[in-house]
Amino acid sequence: MPNGGRSLNRLAFTSVLATAMAAATFAGPALGVLARFIIDDLGITRGELGFVVAAYSAAGALASPLVGRVTDQVGGRKAAMGIFLISGLGMMAISAAPGYWLLIGAAMVTGVGQSAGNPATNKLISVHISEGRRGSVTGIKQSGVQVGVFFAGVALPSSALAIGWRPTMLIAGVAVLTAIVAVRLVVPVDPPQAIQEAAKRRLNWSAPVMWLMGYGFLMGMAAGSLSTYIPLYGEEGLGLSVPIAGLVAGLAGLVAVFTRILWARSSEKRGTYVRTLTWIAALSVLFSAALLAAPTVGVWALWVGALGMGATAVSWNSVGMLAVMVEAGDERAGGASGVVLMGFLGGL
Repeated sequence: MPNGGRSLNRLAFTSVLATAMAAATFAGPALGVLARFIIDDLGITRGELGFVVAAYSAAGALASPLVGRVTDQVGGRKAAMGIFLISGLGMMAISAAPGYWLLIGAAMVTGVGQSAGNPATNKLISVHISEGRRGSVTGIKQSGVQVGVFFAGVALPSSALAIGWRPTMLIAGVAVLTAIVAVRLVVPVDPPQAIQEAAKRRLNWSAPVMWLMGYGFLMGMAAGSLSTYIPLYGEEGLGLSVPIAGLVAGLAGLVAVFTRILWARSSEKRGTYVRTLTWIAALSVLFSAALLAAPTVGVWALWVGALGMGATAVSWNSVGMLAVMVEAGDERAGGASGVVLMGFLGGL
């Protein structure tokens, strides 16, 4: 694919997309990991911090359809730069927030950055990667979210203890901003005809897209519950130590890194997106039952349920986003992704 006379470097292209997904969603886990520091610094309650996280997700959900539509009109490359710009500035604003309400406002800015993640990256894949080769790229870029979560859990606490939570978040924001350079160097310019055609079309509210939005809403509730409450459930419901309970959540996220790739490759190869999503939903119910049964039958059920949910409910995005690209086509991939993302973030 042309890019100023250069062919597309698929490895670098995929890496930038994964980084974009990590940057778009990084503020969420960062707020969770740094919660104790933020609460102590600003003198707020845990409930008030929970409202900050809710405002972050709500802003992303409400902005998603509009951001998706804009993505189609300006092209995936500019939208990808927008991810890094808005997310980076938002994290820097969080680091500088002197009070509670300004913290909420800064979190909402990063929420808008979150809403651009899937529309921009899906648009770039639909335009620059041919059908039949999108599964691996989509799975890897969706796994960028889990890599970001893992990095937040590993790096931010020690950094906050050493230099404080505000400098830590500031450094993260600056690092995200610098990734704009990678987009300019690696990501090809969108074909003019794709942007011109997108400008003529409205948002895709077709039955398949609406079905995926509803599916994403339910999976958002499941994935959000797992990532937020599994450690507390393990500690209070089964008497696990804090490190072990955290390990359960961490390994569930790590499983999702690989299963997102496997689900995407398998479903594209067979062309069975609906069947794959049905299997993911059915297995999620079984693994949820294992989580519920854990206090009665033993800790092993917690491990089975958490790892299983990581492989299913947390991993549905890669298949769902492939299905969106097939349904919407190149011209409306961004807007349709925004509609589906609105459902998912609403569930979260």
